[in-house]
Amino acid sequence: MTAAILLAIALACLHAFLRGHGAVRVRHRFARRAARQMLWFALPAIAGLALLGRLDALIALPREFVPARVALATLLGGTLAPADLARVTGIGILLGGLAVAWVERRWRRPFGLGDVETILPRTRAELPWGVVLSLSAGIGEELFFRLLVPLLVAIPTGSAIAGFAIATALFGGAHRYQGPVGIAATMLSGALLTGAYLLTGALWVAIALHVAIDLNALVLRPVLSGRIRN
Repeated sequence: MTAAILLAIALACLHAFLRGHGAVRVRHRFARRAARQMLWFALPAIAGLALLGRLDALIALPREFVPARVALATLLGGTLAPADLARVTGIGILLGGLAVAWVERRWRRPFGLGDVETILPRTRAELPWGVVLSLSAGIGEELFFRLLVPLLVAIPTGSAIAGFAIATALFGGAHRYQGPVGIAATMLSGALLTGAYLLTGALWVAIALHVAIDLNALVLRPVLSGRIRN
């Protein structure tokens, strides 16, 4: 199966995911979103890589991405060790979360870019779902937007940069429920995650950072800001 056909299927999966953002009963919204992220992002990514015979891309940077990695490393002055980047960035995300939680507690309202109220836990019983959503988004969206889509564009065009640019735009569009500001912020975070992936050559770093960002927003900040009800 050609990359072009698989890309069309991937875009159809993205469309199906976006169509599922209608009204959902409160007690089902977390489980439904997590399931849809795995169904429309993670599974198509694994299946697409298998059909291409490229499951090795899960653990090794695809050769199509090497020119983009070299270009970025040249621009920034070198590559980074995966563990070092994950550790430093993780600490930064934690400290940033603590700072924003303090601001939210002081102002007594959520502080952030974009409308994310529909996915925020509101009670202690919902907090574990924040963990589930963080994991499903981190795994599913990184497999789809940082690996599958860029690869499917890079194979026929020879341009990984074009692949990552298109994937980043689609990543922003997948978060359109957050409004224009949220889309812009999501695209920026997608670009930074792409940079982390390329500079380290390790997809797990992008996944870990994505999970950490979401845990910060969906668990840490709601708890420390005092917005969680018993």
